[in-house]
Formats: sequence, C-alpha cells, structure tokens
Amino acid sequence: MPDYFDPHVVSRIKGLELRSLRLVESLMVGFHKSKLRGISTDFAQHRAYVFGDDTKHLDWKVYAKTDRFFVKEYEAETNMAVTFFLDMSGSMFFQSEDAAMSKFDYGATIAATLAFLLMDQKDTFGLALFHEKVHSFLSPKGTTTHFRNMLDVMEKTEPGGKTDIGKALMTVAPRLKSRGLVIVVSDCVDESSELSRALGLMSFHGHDVVLFHIEDPIERDFPFTGQTIFKGLEDEGRLLCNPEDLRRSYLRERQLHLDGIHDVCTRFRFEMGDVQTDMRLDTALSAFLAARLARRRRV
Repeated sequence: MPDYFDPHVVSRIKGLELRSLRLVESLMVGFHKSKLRGISTDFAQHRAYVFGDDTKHLDWKVYAKTDRFFVKEYEAETNMAVTFFLDMSGSMFFQSEDAAMSKFDYGATIAATLAFLLMDQKDTFGLALFHEKVHSFLSPKGTTTHFRNMLDVMEKTEPGGKTDIGKALMTVAPRLKSRGLVIVVSDCVDESSELSRALGLMSFHGHDVVLFHIEDPIERDFPFTGQTIFKGLEDEGRLLCNPEDLRRSYLRERQLHLDGIHDVCTRFRFEMGDVQTDMRLDTALSAFLAARLARRRRV
C-alpha cells in the first residue's frame, strides 16, 4: 500500500503558506482576510449606528467627541476551503522506468502534502476522485480524522475509466458551499472542449483554480526507437508502428493540446503548472507555493 504522506517533503515547504489569490468566505476562523465586514479582531472602520445594532460594539470615545453613535467594524479573518480534484483514470496509473512513481501516486502525494499544510494552517480541505464521472467526494473539513480518511480513500483507489475534468468540475461545483480554492491534479489526456465551460462556472462562483498537469517523462520526451506496440490506457486500443515516424507529429500535437488548456486557464486568470514525475516533489511544490505568494503580494 503506498504512503502518500511524506514528512520530508512537508518539512521543506512548511515555511510557505498555500494562499488563494481571491478573498474567500467561510464561517471558520483561519489565516485568510475576507472582504466580509464583521466583528472580529482587526479594526477596519466606523459606521453610523442603525436601530438593531448590538450596542456593545458602540465606540463611546467617538460618541464623547461627536455626540453621535458609531459602531466599530472589523475585518473578518476567514479560513480557506480547498477542494482537490484527483484524476483516477487508467492513464494516471502509468509509470515508466525513469519515474519514481506513477502519475496517480505523484498526484496523490501532492494532494496529501498540501492537505497536511492546510490542516496546519487551520484551513479546510476536501477531495473528489474522478474519471469520466465523480467516483467519490469528501466535503472540506480540517480535522486530523478527515486527513486520515482522505489518505485512506486515495490509497484504496484503483484505476478505471477515462479522463473528463470538465464533467467532474460541473458535477461537484453545486456542492461547494463557499468560495475557495480548487486544485485539479490530472494528466489532462481528455478532450478540452468542456473544460472551458467548467472553468467559466468556477470563475462565476468566485472560485480560484489551479491545474496541476502531471506527466511521465516518456510522455514528455517520446524517446522510443524501433518497432513498438503502443497500448492506450483508456481503451484506445493498440498501435504497432515505428515511433521515429511519429515523434515529430506526436510532440507537436502534445504541445498544441497543452497550449490550448493553458489558454483556457489564462482566459479565466487561473494557474496551470506542468509537473513531471521525474521531478523532486518538494522542489516542484516549493516553486509553486513561492510563485503564488509572490503573485498574492502583487495583487
């Protein structure tokens, strides 16, 4: 049974916090500033008293100076709800000799590592496992028990089905009760026609989205030589050919496909990160978290 929680990876990235680029709503207390005005700890502004306001929040010093009633408002601190969408289709379980683990194991380790970091920040996290439909869904929570349940669900996952990111997002979107961060982990081998519509829905509901594109090094480099039988991992059949004849067209079509997905993400100001399974996981995550923090400081 794989172990998706690696404390060594966590120790290398723990100094960086996973932050949404959008301000989010929640009822729980955490580390994230909200646009909502409420009664909390950080003073934001005064506003004129209206009938029905709680008198305990009146500012008596201002009253003494102005002879008018004003209520103190504070900037609420909210936690961030994060939902991981992890692709469990057949192609995600591929692993070449140059890769440390399969694409699914790599993606599950990303989800487990970030979930632990979120739990440490008092944020909430959920999980949706999907292929052409959503296989299982855990609503966002922030407890240790929930974290263990998430690991258990991923460890028991078996491959099956075809990839359909757009359908998975459209299915789960109505079940996301508050605005938050959606992290999609997939090899993106599906058709991208529905992805634009799904990301548009996420944007409309105020969610921030990050798409991790997971790729095996041989998918990236296509290093095959000599007569080779290629087997589709999502029921595409078999193909016997000379890969040297296909290499140029394969790499061109691969890049066009990824460029199309990047363009869709850019249109909605969402991020897409390309990660290969021969990369050190702590290096990949540290770069991602540092880049998000840098962007957050600029907005």
